[in-house]
Amino acid sequence: MSVHQSINSSRSLTDVQPDALKLWCPVDAVIAEDQPAIEWMDLHGVDFREPFFNETLARIDSEIRGRVVTTFDAVLQFEKICKGLSPSGFIFHSSRCGSTMVANACRGLKDSIVIAEAPVIDKLITRFFTDAPPGSAKELLYLLLLRATVTALGQRLKGNECSYFVKLACTSTLQLARLRSIWPTVPFLFLFRNPVEILVSNLRSIPEWMRAEVNPAAAAAIVGVDEDQVALLGAEEYCARSLGRFFTTVDANVDTRMKLLNYEQLSFDSLIAILNFFGVEPTVDETDAIRKVSRLYSKDSTSTQVFEDDSLQKRSTASREVYLAAERWAQSSYDHLNARILSC
Repeated sequence: MSVHQSINSSRSLTDVQPDALKLWCPVDAVIAEDQPAIEWMDLHGVDFREPFFNETLARIDSEIRGRVVTTFDAVLQFEKICKGLSPSGFIFHSSRCGSTMVANACRGLKDSIVIAEAPVIDKLITRFFTDAPPGSAKELLYLLLLRATVTALGQRLKGNECSYFVKLACTSTLQLARLRSIWPTVPFLFLFRNPVEILVSNLRSIPEWMRAEVNPAAAAAIVGVDEDQVALLGAEEYCARSLGRFFTTVDANVDTRMKLLNYEQLSFDSLIAILNFFGVEPTVDETDAIRKVSRLYSKDSTSTQVFEDDSLQKRSTASREVYLAAERWAQSSYDHLNARILSC
């Protein structure tokens, strides 16, 4: 069966030859016919211009584009013939701390590919929390799958792309060491922010990673408690514990290929410095585009809302519970990580 004949078989496995998947991308990790599988979509010519990967898929949802579901092996086989770009840089973050602005600055480069929090990557990384003990055969399998998936997403869908950036979900920070084992020389950026401010933002709009009921086993691993305890945690403690673990993990894995950036340092100049760290020297036109990005609210896909620093407002409205949770679970590790920047 050809790829185009299987457009409607979104949850049935299809046997597809690797050559038939050129300019198709893995978009989700699913269960098909009672086994883990990968969903692909025909994305030729697509520009990932929205702040998040899923927003791009939503934009093209009305177009007639093929979808197909394959076994994991198809991804591994496709990597062998795929001419995907090698990542220019990975963007890690502690949630609600300016990483979307950085991703948008990367989009300011002509002919760049920016994949921001693609579910297929997030779900594969989540497997490390629940299904891949260190040193196991499954750990090796998911490392290989993750590399192959990132390679497939780095295809030149429009023909001219030259830089490729991957922004990960915040929980992926806990898998830094594993990701570094796959990409030992690729620059890693980690953005972070005052934990009180992150807590306030996440409590106003609860992200899926904080909804423990979605995947209790993964949630317990992220927070660092037993699975039977995770449902008992309040939102403040859940978020603060997670932030503390993010900061501690980064602190333990800092190397010469990692750059740390506090939200307070975000500016046009720091965006240019990040791109330089990723090995890119923006042109005059690209610099103008990045300057515009630095003035806009990053999650506004219309590019009309002006950015306003709300740090003081968040801290002034934070509850006593927020301050106590931040102080107990995240503040010291935040201070220690911040001191690394100040000492440089």
